[in-house]
Amino acid sequence: MIAPRARALAAALALAAALCVPAAGVRASVTVTATTQIVAGARIASLADRIAHGLSDGPERSLNPAFQIADQRVPSGAVTIEPGGSPYVNPTYVGVPVAIVVDGAVVRTVVVGYHVVTYVETAVAAHDLTPGTVLGPDDVVLARVPASGRPAVERDALLGRRMNLALSKGLPLYVEETSPQTLVRPGQAAILVIHDGPVSLMADVIARTGGAIGDTVTVVNPQTQRAVAGIVTGPNRVELTLPGGE
Repeated sequence: MIAPRARALAAALALAAALCVPAAGVRASVTVTATTQIVAGARIASLADRIAHGLSDGPERSLNPAFQIADQRVPSGAVTIEPGGSPYVNPTYVGVPVAIVVDGAVVRTVVVGYHVVTYVETAVAAHDLTPGTVLGPDDVVLARVPASGRPAVERDALLGRRMNLALSKGLPLYVEETSPQTLVRPGQAAILVIHDGPVSLMADVIARTGGAIGDTVTVVNPQTQRAVAGIVTGPNRVELTLPGGE
């Protein structure tokens, strides 16, 4: 014989089961309402790009994204993407705030960052260079390259100098990577070119001192024994411009 308490418990369990289990042929359904949505990071970056390039882009510098913008999860509603305030700009970095607006209210501000790359025109290797190469006009060209913080180098400042190291095509060339190449040596014959206005005179001379391109050396006319100073402009070539003859 089942005790009254046990019968009552069994009846309660049966009632609960009947309430929880749907009748045969009836499908239980649950309605779930979405409360969030995804805003693509590319959409945010697109607006930031237009703002940033209007601030710091130009022929002498460019902007590179500092990082990728991730997709953003925000509340559901009508979304607009708007400028989020004043951009941050300095010589090396630009930050652009972008606001995500849902149903007219700002729900998040994402700052999109850019590295500023500045360019300079400087001397670079026209082709692969090996140690010992004496630089000529075909070895050095001017090119636009990202600035490294070092001063630009003029092409003429390198001509006639000897490479101290190997350098790949397109890499910047610096004077300290080269050594002077002695083109006029003491005791050797040389040509002296004297410029006097539109007239140029040439004479065979003997070098008393030596030097590289751009150096001042002393040469002697063996017939008159007169010594003069001139500028080395090439192998065994010295030039002198008389006052008023420029």
